[in-house]
Amino acid sequence: MTRLRILIVLCAISASLLAPGLATAETQRPDLARHFAAAGTSGTMVVHRSGPRPQTIVVGDRRSRTRYLPSSTFKIPNSLLAIDRGVASGAEQPFPGPNPNYLVAGRPFLPVTCEGDLTLATAFANSCIPIYQQLAREIGRPAYRTALRAMDYGNERVDGAPLDAFWLEGPLGISAREQVDFLERLRRGALPVSRRAIAEVRRMMVVERNGDTVVRGKTGYVFSTDPAVGWWVGSVTRGGSEWTFALNLDMTRPEHAAQRVPIARAILHDLGALPNG
Repeated sequence: MTRLRILIVLCAISASLLAPGLATAETQRPDLARHFAAAGTSGTMVVHRSGPRPQTIVVGDRRSRTRYLPSSTFKIPNSLLAIDRGVASGAEQPFPGPNPNYLVAGRPFLPVTCEGDLTLATAFANSCIPIYQQLAREIGRPAYRTALRAMDYGNERVDGAPLDAFWLEGPLGISAREQVDFLERLRRGALPVSRRAIAEVRRMMVVERNGDTVVRGKTGYVFSTDPAVGWWVGSVTRGGSEWTFALNLDMTRPEHAAQRVPIARAILHDLGALPNG
């Protein structure tokens, strides 16, 4: 074997070791777009099933590659960084009230829960933006530049906007495919943060436990674009398998915000990630 061929083989082996599970069969499922159409909107969903025969399923291929503001889905990496760097002690970090709401078009945007006594976990679950803006100011822009590059998170851009708004107003952007890739690395513990930070954030992400099924998720509402864009990203653990997923859709009517989770759950049902009923 020539020296060049040996080098090529070694590079291929190294790539497979550095990115386990990323070499995967991909299946396009345009038929599942019916769930978006039934709600009167359009969107995309990417689902990756881990295991010995990993598979990625894509609904809406072109849109799955398009970057959007992450909005409150950025609370996942934001929480990881806050805990890893000691800015927050963990999920039970207290934030005593009263806390401010967040105004959109001059009106309170967040649930009233966000105005009272909070923990990091309740701020995460209720998308309490001002708490995470406070954390961002403590983390600092240089730390974000370094961390998002190391995490390979979307376009990694944090400059050109206020420090506490780059994930809400831009320029940070991420696609559904990139969200799933990030969540897969979170699942594997392959992000450049402490194991404790990963464990705490995965615990905060749990939205449902039912038998052997655990659903983790985080919604996002991009209110600074026209049309507004809705996200639901997360994972399903069931029967020894885990699916990571990311959905985004256009929200051209008020009721579309409430359709983010039901549409994603319907697609997960169809793919066998969630049990019937």
